Amino acid sequence: MTETFSFQRFWTYFKYDLTQMWRNHSKAAILIGGASAIFYVMWLLFSLVFTQEWHTPVIEARVAVFALAFMALELYQVRTYGHLTEKKAGSAYLMLPASRAEKFVSMLLITIVVIPFLFMAVYLLLDGFLSLVDPTYGKALVTSFSSAYIKLIEGLAQINAESPFRLSPSTMTVPSIASFICSFLYFLLCGICFKRNKLVGALAILFAISTVLSLVMGLVMPPIFENLDLDLIDEDTLVRWTQGIINGGVIFSCLCSVGLGWGVWHRIKTLQH
Repeated sequence: MTETFSFQRFWTYFKYDLTQMWRNHSKAAILIGGASAIFYVMWLLFSLVFTQEWHTPVIEARVAVFALAFMALELYQVRTYGHLTEKKAGSAYLMLPASRAEKFVSMLLITIVVIPFLFMAVYLLLDGFLSLVDPTYGKALVTSFSSAYIKLIEGLAQINAESPFRLSPSTMTVPSIASFICSFLYFLLCGICFKRNKLVGALAILFAISTVLSLVMGLVMPPIFENLDLDLIDEDTLVRWTQGIINGGVIFSCLCSVGLGWGVWHRIKTLQH
């Protein structure tokens, strides 16, 4: 198989990859994507059993379940392509008529675009359907998110008018998207690197990194704050520092994503059975 990138061949492989993804992970997709409906039924059953009244989940609980479902989706990325470490499945993957670049692009598109988009679409559509058929369910999450976004813009406009800070929705969304891509790629890479205990290994590495960073910050930051006189810092300096921290976080997440992407590419390149 030539290692050149062919769009026609890529499209054929991409459709095959999507089909295999659904066949291998349909149960998990239904469970995570349908978490809103499952939670609704469970809440309703418990309400009918213990209170003999029709009570549907409150909005706070629904938002919490949405966050937990998204977190579960993130952690599940260790499984989406984790079968490549198995001898039979990995050997079959290597024999597929597609170049390494085509497999790499397909893997990234499915991991950071297709899977999150489908999850959001299915989850919010189910939530909206429940809101439509059951008046006691309350507003759909997508409506609540839209209202929250409008309030966020209004709040940021008020902050910008009363302080030297210049904040915008992108100030929060861009770091969030960069962090999300980095996280999904991290669990994807751990999934195709570890042969066993994939999730445990991924979480153990995160725990080790966070522990080391906490120790370093604990040693470095106190002397800095002790020698820092906040009374001598003007507003312009504080604004520059804040913007620098936000921009630095985005740059760091982007660099991590690039590094993790390179790790995925290198793993595909060196995958052998």
